[in-house]
Amino acid sequence: TLISHGAVLSVEFSGHLAVVKTKPGYASAIAWDIDNKATVEVLGTIAGDDTILVVPREGITREDILAMMTATFAEKED
Repeated sequence: TLISHGAVLSVEFSGHLAVVKTKPGYASAIAWDIDNKATVEVLGTIAGDDTILVVPREGITREDILAMMTATFAEKED
Protein backbone atom coordinates (compact mmCIF):
# COMPACT_ATOMS: atom_id res chain seq x y z
CA THR A 1 0.00 0.00 0.00
CA LEU A 2 0.99 3.63 -0.35
CA ILE A 3 1.30 4.15 3.38
CA SER A 4 3.97 1.43 3.49
CA HIS A 5 6.44 4.01 2.12
CA GLY A 6 8.06 5.40 5.24
CA ALA A 7 8.07 9.05 4.17
CA VAL A 8 4.50 9.33 2.79
CA LEU A 9 2.06 9.47 5.69
CA SER A 10 -1.27 10.19 3.97
CA VAL A 11 -3.05 11.35 0.82
CA GLU A 12 -6.33 13.28 0.99
CA PHE A 13 -8.37 15.04 -1.68
CA SER A 14 -10.26 18.31 -1.93
CA GLY A 15 -12.06 18.23 -5.23
CA HIS A 16 -9.49 17.03 -7.72
CA LEU A 17 -6.50 18.38 -5.77
CA ALA A 18 -4.49 15.97 -3.64
CA VAL A 19 -2.71 16.86 -0.41
CA VAL A 20 0.14 14.52 0.49
CA LYS A 21 1.44 14.56 4.06
CA THR A 22 5.04 13.41 4.58
CA LYS A 23 7.56 13.15 7.36
CA PRO A 24 9.21 16.54 8.05
CA GLY A 25 11.82 17.42 5.43
CA TYR A 26 10.68 14.87 2.82
CA ALA A 27 8.08 16.81 0.83
CA SER A 28 10.44 18.47 -1.63
CA ALA A 29 12.14 15.22 -2.67
CA ILE A 30 8.83 13.38 -2.99
CA ALA A 31 7.33 16.24 -5.03
CA TRP A 32 10.38 16.08 -7.33
CA ASP A 33 9.73 12.36 -7.87
CA ILE A 34 6.05 13.00 -8.62
CA ASP A 35 6.91 15.81 -11.07
CA ASN A 36 9.43 13.63 -12.91
CA LYS A 37 7.71 10.23 -12.84
CA ALA A 38 4.02 11.14 -13.23
CA THR A 39 4.07 13.56 -16.14
CA VAL A 40 0.97 11.95 -17.67
CA GLU A 41 -1.15 12.26 -14.52
CA VAL A 42 0.21 15.39 -12.82
CA LEU A 43 0.42 18.96 -14.09
CA GLY A 44 2.61 20.00 -11.16
CA THR A 45 3.23 20.04 -7.43
CA ILE A 46 3.91 22.61 -4.72
CA ALA A 47 5.91 21.38 -1.74
CA GLY A 48 6.54 22.70 1.73
CA ASP A 49 8.46 20.93 4.48
CA ASP A 50 5.96 18.14 5.13
CA THR A 51 3.06 18.79 2.75
CA ILE A 52 2.64 18.56 -1.04
CA LEU A 53 -0.19 19.95 -3.15
CA VAL A 54 -0.63 17.76 -6.24
CA VAL A 55 -2.45 19.30 -9.23
CA PRO A 56 -3.74 16.54 -11.54
CA ARG A 57 -4.08 17.06 -15.28
CA GLU A 58 -7.57 17.52 -16.75
CA GLY A 59 -9.51 14.24 -16.81
CA ILE A 60 -7.32 12.47 -14.24
CA THR A 61 -9.33 10.92 -11.41
CA ARG A 62 -8.58 10.48 -7.73
CA GLU A 63 -8.15 6.79 -8.42
CA ASP A 64 -5.55 7.59 -11.12
CA ILE A 65 -3.59 9.71 -8.64
CA LEU A 66 -3.74 7.03 -5.94
CA ALA A 67 -2.61 4.38 -8.43
CA MET A 68 0.30 6.58 -9.53
CA MET A 69 1.30 7.25 -5.92
CA THR A 70 1.15 3.56 -5.07
CA ALA A 71 3.16 2.57 -8.14
CA THR A 72 5.75 5.27 -7.46
CA PHE A 73 6.15 5.02 -3.70
CA ALA A 74 4.96 1.64 -2.41
CA GLU A 75 7.78 -0.46 -1.05
CA LYS A 76 8.76 -3.27 -3.37
CA GLU A 77 8.71 -6.77 -1.90
CA ASP A 78 11.74 -8.88 -2.80
